[in-house]
Amino acid sequence: MSWFIYHNIEEASIAGVCFIIALRFFFFYRDKDSLTTAENRGRLYFVTAGFSFLGISSAFHAAIHILDLPYNLLFQTILGYSFGFLMLILAITMQIPEKKKYLILFYLLLLTFLIPDVYKSFPDFKMFRPLAWLVTSYFSGILCVTYILAFQNMRLRSYLYAAISHLFICIAGILLFFPDAMGSQPWLYGHLLRPIGFILLLPVLDKKHYIFFKASILYKALLTFAMLSGIPILLFGIIILYHGIETPNSVLGSRLLIFFFLFMTLAISLISGNIMTFKLVKPILRLKKEVDILPKKDLGYRINAPSDDEVGELAKSFNSMISELEDKMREQVRLSRLATTGELSAKLAHEIKNPLNAIQGAASYISKNFEGALISEFTKIITEEVSRINGLIINLLTFAKPTIPQMSYFDMNGIIKGTIELVTKMYSNKGVRLDTSLDTSIPEILVDQHLIRQVLLNLLINALDATEKGGRVRVSAEAVDGNIKVCVVDSGKGIKEEDINQIFDPFFTKKTDGTGLGLSIAENILKEHGGKIAVESFENKGSTFCFFLPIKRI
Repeated sequence: MSWFIYHNIEEASIAGVCFIIALRFFFFYRDKDSLTTAENRGRLYFVTAGFSFLGISSAFHAAIHILDLPYNLLFQTILGYSFGFLMLILAITMQIPEKKKYLILFYLLLLTFLIPDVYKSFPDFKMFRPLAWLVTSYFSGILCVTYILAFQNMRLRSYLYAAISHLFICIAGILLFFPDAMGSQPWLYGHLLRPIGFILLLPVLDKKHYIFFKASILYKALLTFAMLSGIPILLFGIIILYHGIETPNSVLGSRLLIFFFLFMTLAISLISGNIMTFKLVKPILRLKKEVDILPKKDLGYRINAPSDDEVGELAKSFNSMISELEDKMREQVRLSRLATTGELSAKLAHEIKNPLNAIQGAASYISKNFEGALISEFTKIITEEVSRINGLIINLLTFAKPTIPQMSYFDMNGIIKGTIELVTKMYSNKGVRLDTSLDTSIPEILVDQHLIRQVLLNLLINALDATEKGGRVRVSAEAVDGNIKVCVVDSGKGIKEEDINQIFDPFFTKKTDGTGLGLSIAENILKEHGGKIAVESFENKGSTFCFFLPIKRI
């Protein structure tokens, strides 16, 4: 009788501990000011629910024994235990538990086991008692392994203490799995370890314990593995134990067999969990660490791929994204500089234009009203230089305030042929061969022919200027991936590697008589048309400039 009383005190003590923990976390949950995220609130919510269900089940378990209620009511308490442990597992493994609050409503289904017609329809609970301890031990084992992995990841000692507490509960379930009499050593040790395990949770579980907890793919993988491996074992145990009702002499051997499967499953879960930590989580954590230090580095920093699997592919994709971001930022800086330069150019052109007109007018007046060879020569020089500066001002204004394209459908081959005729006359004495390779099947496209002619003219003049006598310049046009691609290829001196990234910057030029605005203006014109320009050049081997114009504009 004394052991019977002890068992009731044990269940009541466990119920009290669980209610204290549940009440503590309920107040933590209500303290919204100290919680920073919905994820934190969700974890505390499920911890409160889990320990509440454990406390209710233990209290009801003690009441069944004290009031001598039907033993089959224990089916409800064992399922309540399992549901409570499941809530604690979900509090750890779910990424956004706040969105899954409705799961606690499934506990209402367990209340149907309190209906006499339901619990009386089940076989005698005493035959299934070992299976109940098996389920309790199994869920406690999952929590133990999960906390061990959490400790490995975050090195917080409270996780290790929680793992030890659940290990006591797990071992207690294993000891109580065997059909020993009340007061025997396995029974005594099992019923001593259970309350010790729960009591040890009292100083361990606080608000920080769950607020600092971080969701991990490892916990989800471990939970999935444990559940999938455990369900067949539990079903096998039910079948064996149900069979044992008819043949009670085989029950002990069946329990040993089930115990062996349980032990192997828990061991495999622990081993596989640690392997997954090193094989899966460690590379991810290394990748996260490198991503975290990226803001302290420049954009030229690249992440080392921690493995050759999907994590490695993720690192490579991240590096690719950083490269694209670097290009975008460089382009953004360049565009910002161009905008500033354009604004300055417009102001400068406006300020220069009026004095130039005065100078040109004065030179014209002097040449008409005064005679002499020296005066005539100087006024001629003044007029020519003023005309050259006026040309520069026109380019400045064109760069600063691009002309709005007047779009119509034109044949690109016709534009190319007309531009070639013009430069052929300009460079007739250059001694450079000018060839074409035009696809006659390309369709007409919507462009401003005058602006596109200006782009092509600029590229051809640059190519001819860079090509020595006896060299070759070739112009080609073809349809490529929904665009018309026009290329100007020369066999000239090429562009130095250190200069190639600056050729589209305004005022950058290596020509003694150039303004450095031609390619900048060309690039702006192409952007207005929804196109782009690209260059490939090797020093002393020539250059290839290609621009692309969409056949159909969206």
